[in-house]
Parts: sequence; C-alpha cells; structure tokens
Amino acid sequence: MMQLMVRLHYSATERVPVSTDSESMFLIYEGEHFEVEFYFDENGEMQGREEFEVLTENEKAAFLARAVKLADSAPGTIHPKTIFNLEDEKEKIFAIKFGNNRFCSFFYEGGKIVITNSYKKQTQKNTKREKEQIKKSVEMKKDYVIRNKLNKYYKGKK
Repeated sequence: MMQLMVRLHYSATERVPVSTDSESMFLIYEGEHFEVEFYFDENGEMQGREEFEVLTENEKAAFLARAVKLADSAPGTIHPKTIFNLEDEKEKIFAIKFGNNRFCSFFYEGGKIVITNSYKKQTQKNTKREKEQIKKSVEMKKDYVIRNKLNKYYKGKK
C-alpha cells in the first residue's frame, strides 16, 4: 500500500499539516517504483519546497497528484506532455506541469525523482527567465550527483 509520507508538510487527502520534522521534510512520496523528494543544498535549503509552500491548496493538490502518479508508474512509462515534459534533453531535466506551474526534476539511480525548483510558464516558448531556472536545475542536479557519490548528500538527513 502506497501512502504519502507523513514527512511532507501537507497530505494530499487531508489539507492539514502532518509534520514539522525539518530533518526529513525533503521526502514527498514513496511510491511503488520511485521516491519523490525535494533537493536540498549544503545548507539544508529546499528551493522547490519553498516554492511548493506558496502554492494555493488546489495547486498543491495538483502537484501532489502528479508526484504520486509518477512515483507509482513503472520505469519507462510515457506520460502525457501536458503533465510531464522533458525540458533539457542533454541534462535530462523534466518539468512536472500543472496550470502554468513547472517544477523542475530529474531521475537518479535507486528510483529517485528529485524536485529542484520551479517557475511559472508565461508563453509557449521558454523565456530567458524560464531557461535560467532550467539551467539552475541542472546545477542542482550536478551538486546532488557529486554529493551523493561522496556519500555526503543524505548524511544526517535520513
């Protein structure tokens, strides 16, 4: 049975706070095939989570519904571009899409989907500002990979 982790500040089914444990607030959902989590930098800052927190309740629910769908989908599942789109082909940065919100993410070994940051889509083509956010996601991914390989990423967090 899959459940939203109580470590997430908000539950998808009950719109009430469920935890304030800052040491484990990065984990969003543990699904059948993937774990979805927020990226955190060396200072413990989670830009993606901060951007999640300012969404409306309906936007939070839409984000969480997509996170659950992705985590419960078998590897290799093709998702509609209306909810999940490849934003940077070279670096494999994807966007979880709902309304005009885009949450940048990437896959990592061991069944991880890591949410880095977000932006609001303004036009059909990516603007300079939107491209900068995707580039920032690439940098966060590089940091995640390096710290993971050095066994420093989760130290003291799980």
